[in-house]
Amino acid sequence: MKVIKFGQYIKENLHDTPEEYVKIALKKIKNKIESFFEVENEETEEEFIKMSDALKKGKKKEKEKSKISFSELGLELVSSEFSKYSALSDNLKVVLSDDQFRYDLIVIIPLEEAKIKDVNSDSSDKDIKKCYIKFKKYSIDKDFELVGQLNKNVEIDKISQDFIVELKIELDEQFPEDQESLEIETE
Repeated sequence: MKVIKFGQYIKENLHDTPEEYVKIALKKIKNKIESFFEVENEETEEEFIKMSDALKKGKKKEKEKSKISFSELGLELVSSEFSKYSALSDNLKVVLSDDQFRYDLIVIIPLEEAKIKDVNSDSSDKDIKKCYIKFKKYSIDKDFELVGQLNKNVEIDKISQDFIVELKIELDEQFPEDQESLEIETE
């Protein structure tokens, strides 16, 4: 039987598993995406504010107005859920929809991204830098037929509302709504 001194026990570096780090990173991404769809409550309280604060708020609102929002694109959040259909990676599936199409945003983080690089240093979910994204477009009118798909390797920090809007616009440009199908006329 080996006796460990208390001082050695405290110095022992305990890490969570890579699965836990991936789960935490995906949960942060999920919360971030869900926050894009929350309605912002404007403050109706009348308070005296400094002129510099008023200018900052004005500039912030002006920047927000110049960007395309989900509501302008007609996108609504249908669901967001975790899935574990692979033993090598964990996934987050976010379902968005507008009046004509359904969009599935699948964020995949392989477990090897969360491997502990240095046993002596502190590791966390912040060490995970990259993920793989699948963005799929389905037609609602044609029994959820797959219209198109984009696949990208992305840095997790770059996932934002603007990024998702850009993905939707890119997917819509590559696979337009009114594609003419090839028809052969015979007499």
